[in-house]
Formats: sequence, structure tokens, C-alpha cells
Amino acid sequence: MLELLTIFVDNMIPVLAIAAVGVALRRRLNVNPAMVSSMMFYVFSPALAFDAIYRRDISGGDFLRVYIGTLALLAAIGALSFLFLRWQRISPREFATTLVSTFVFNGANFGISIVSFAFGAEALTYAVIIYIAGSTVAWTLGPYVSSSGKASMLQSFQSVLRTPVVYALVLAFALKAAGIEELPPALSRTSQLLADASIPLMLVLLGLQLGGFQKPDRWRLLLLGTTIRLVLAPLVAIVCASLLNLEGAARFAFILQAGMPTAVLTLILAYEFDTDRDLALNLIMTTTLISPITLTLLIYLLQSGIV
Repeated sequence: MLELLTIFVDNMIPVLAIAAVGVALRRRLNVNPAMVSSMMFYVFSPALAFDAIYRRDISGGDFLRVYIGTLALLAAIGALSFLFLRWQRISPREFATTLVSTFVFNGANFGISIVSFAFGAEALTYAVIIYIAGSTVAWTLGPYVSSSGKASMLQSFQSVLRTPVVYALVLAFALKAAGIEELPPALSRTSQLLADASIPLMLVLLGLQLGGFQKPDRWRLLLLGTTIRLVLAPLVAIVCASLLNLEGAARFAFILQAGMPTAVLTLILAYEFDTDRDLALNLIMTTTLISPITLTLLIYLLQSGIV
């Protein structure tokens, strides 16, 4: 019990404390999360992705194994969620919203921060790769499910190509392939400063987003969606990690990222495609508030070598 408490204090309290700053900024000063989100999307996330790949010793083969493994993991979670939800007496809008919430996970704000705190810089690199793979699924399968198939997969995939993180990754691998092992100080220090600032800014943004949430309802669907996202998903990840022969930092990041709460993108998709916005909001809020408990247990199991 004492070890679990130590893990919670060391890994969760810093995350929750910085997120609380964002909540206070939203409620006291009415800071708009849209501006911070744009900064994160166009500047800080690409800098973090570039820095994580360029400065770490990771091969293209390792990148593809983790990236494709994450796609397979999310496909499996989505398929299992579909099977669970098809037996529920719910509306098509509720079905689409809950299904999206189970495979669109918060690998950025929450995931990258917690993986970094729990397992260090090497695991952080893999956490970024998993976040990027998760974003690929979120921006392709997410719109497809939310629109009930009205948005083609090609149209959905085109949205991925408009994501700056993709080009940051391409640049990082291109420089490594060209044998450029060190950038001029002005460039390297700029990218590193932006990357270092990205994690606290992600957590402030998370707080800004949480600051607008309201009281949840529809507890049956919330229980189902939360159980799939926070319990079933990491269990599936443990199986996938074994099949992929992931070890060390890659395994830790892969399994821990799988247990992250639902991402705010679920709500964005609900607004865009007119699915159930209130349910999306409630799923994000519920999984985010419960996840510190489940993630603490998951970190304990990983650090102890139990899973």
C-alpha cells in the first residue's frame, strides 16, 4: 500500500497539480483553451516529436514496430468495444460516441507526461511514437465512426496529412538518414526548449479543458466506456506487447499509454459530426478523474515486473 501511495505521489500529483493550474485559469480568468490548443498543435507538439526522435537512438525499424503495433492495438480495442456496444439498447449517436471514446486516448496531455515521470527519457520517445500512431487512428477512424461512414477513410486520412507532427517526424528521420547527428546550437537549443516546454503546457491545456466540464449522467454507458478504456485496453496491450516482443522502455510505454483516459478529441468529433456531445464530455471527464487510480496500479505492476 505504501508503494502504491509513493507511485501516486511521485507520478500523479505533479500531473494533477499542473492540470489544476489550468482549471483555475479557466474558471478564474476565463482563459480560452482554443488558443493554447492551437499553440500545442502547430508548435509544441511538433517540437516534442522532432526532439524525441532526433535526439534518441531509435531506428526506423523500432519506430515502425511500435507504430504498427499501436495501430493493431487500437483496432483490437475498437473491435472489442463494437462487440460490447452492439448489445446495448442505445441510440446510434450514443453508440458512435462511446465507441470513439474507447480508442481515442489521451496519449499527449496525460500519456507523455506520466510515461516520462514513471519511466524516463527513453520511454518518453516510445510514448511519443504511440501518441502519433494514436493520432493517426483518431483522425481517420474517429471521423469515420462519428459520421456513421459518411466521411470516407480517404477523406479522414487526408486530415492526418494536415497534422504538423507528421512533418516533424519526417524531418527528424530525414536528418538521421542523412547522417546529420548534430544541428547548429541555435536550432538544437530552440527545438529542445520548445520540447521541454511542451509537457507542462500539455498539462495546463488539460486543466483548461477540464475546467469547462459539468456533472456526468448516464452512468451505465459511462461505466462501460470507462471500463473498456481504463481496464480492458491495457489488458489487450499486455497481450499485444508480448506478441510484438516489446521489452524494457518500449513495453512500459506501450502498456501504460494504452491505459490513458479518453482524449478531448472525442468531444471535437462530437461537435463536428453531431454525435452525443454531453456523453462525450462525460466520458472524458469520468475517465480522466478515475485514471490516476488505475494508472497508479498499472505503473506498480509494470515496475514490479508483474505484467
